[in-house]
Amino acid sequence: MQLLLADPNLVQQTKVNSKKQFLESQDFQAAVTEAVADNQDAHNTMADYFFTDGPAINAIIVALADAFYEAAVDQLVDSPE
Repeated sequence: MQLLLADPNLVQQTKVNSKKQFLESQDFQAAVTEAVADNQDAHNTMADYFFTDGPAINAIIVALADAFYEAAVDQLVDSPE
């Protein structure tokens, strides 16, 4: 989503079109397709590395667990009860 929001052309289209017109935008469809393709390459690269049992796998898992824990705790603190 952030990648799409960073596209000034798409943001401008939301300002000058109705929601219905924007939903039909070929530009938006192309941007989504490109973003998915770009992310797929990154995910494939990470998956290839992850499943090679490289020496850094455990460090990656620990780093992800740490980041997840912090994000989940922050979410609990920020959410109203």
